[in-house]
Amino acid sequence: MITTFKKNRILFFSALAGWLLFACSSEQKKETKEVVEAPPSVTAETRQAIIELSEKDAQTLHIETVAVGGAIENYTLSVPGVVFPAPGNLSLISTPVEGRVSAINVREGNRVRKGQELFRIESLVFGNLVAEFMQAYAEEKYQKSRLDRLEQLVQETISSKSELERANSDFQRATALAIASIAKLKAIGVSNREIEDFKSAEQINPTLRIYSTIDGIFDQQEVELGQSVNALEKLGRVINLSRVQVKAYLSPDDGVFVSEGDTVLVTRRNENATKIRGQVETINPALDETNRSMVANIIIDTENNWPQPGETVRLEIMTGKLENVLSVPVSALTYEGNQPIVFVKKGDRQFEKREISLREIRDNYVVLQSELQVGEQVAVTQVFSLKALSRYEQIAEE
Repeated sequence: MITTFKKNRILFFSALAGWLLFACSSEQKKETKEVVEAPPSVTAETRQAIIELSEKDAQTLHIETVAVGGAIENYTLSVPGVVFPAPGNLSLISTPVEGRVSAINVREGNRVRKGQELFRIESLVFGNLVAEFMQAYAEEKYQKSRLDRLEQLVQETISSKSELERANSDFQRATALAIASIAKLKAIGVSNREIEDFKSAEQINPTLRIYSTIDGIFDQQEVELGQSVNALEKLGRVINLSRVQVKAYLSPDDGVFVSEGDTVLVTRRNENATKIRGQVETINPALDETNRSMVANIIIDTENNWPQPGETVRLEIMTGKLENVLSVPVSALTYEGNQPIVFVKKGDRQFEKREISLREIRDNYVVLQSELQVGEQVAVTQVFSLKALSRYEQIAEE
């Protein structure tokens, strides 16, 4: 009985020891397996990034490479622009005094010359200014005659020097009033010839003549004959289209590359259009409030009445050499879905597929962010073959 009990205990503990030994051995194998194996996704990405060509493939494809550039010669920016009248080539015509339109000597579209009469305004204010001038001129003339007479009497010791000094003071005061009245007339556009005519006029004509201040074409007539107008009210405008100003709207990032004097080509938005050459005259120091853009001002001569104010044009600004930028030829670029990629040479027969971020695409080159290094070699031929090989390796791994 006792012997049977001892045998059962020995068998129980032997089975328990065997089971514990088996369990420990299984856990150790599982841990070892987890440490050795990497996640399938990581392994696939690593193998997908590097393309290893066989010696035969390398000879057959004969892939050409180009070094990543750190500067761009003859960098050109393509930006939109809007045409405005050139400074000094637009004149707003307005009436300096209130009155009534008594004559209109021009119509919209008429070509006018500088100094040509455009409007006549009958104005009580103008009549009063003319009367003030005529009174001041008559007083000055009288005081000058009185001064000359007293100078002769003083020389003959008939009058005292104090009377002469008083007469001289009165003459200077009259002269000052005459000069002030002339300034008032000139401030409202009265010419010197008209002022001279007022000196000999026997009656006052309260008609103010409005003249063109530049050569050009009359535009935007705002009043009609007999209409009452207030002071400073707009009557029309004269515009000269021989020169125009084009405002180029630049992003803040592109604006730092543009300088005064850069060459500009102005074209229509359609292809094969006439190009007019100009240059950047000035750059506004602050962002435009409406477009939140930097504004470069270009002055150009028009050709065949083009461009005209209000038009939208395309501008190509040649900024010369652009430093500290990464660029590769367009032929090096391809896409995987929506992701742009290039193939970077890592060895004699090794290429790395690398994702990049585009900053700008030009006709012959691509400006990048910072995914490449200056001097790295990128494939510019057989790019689609490399792309196909990378997909083949990915499918083979799966």
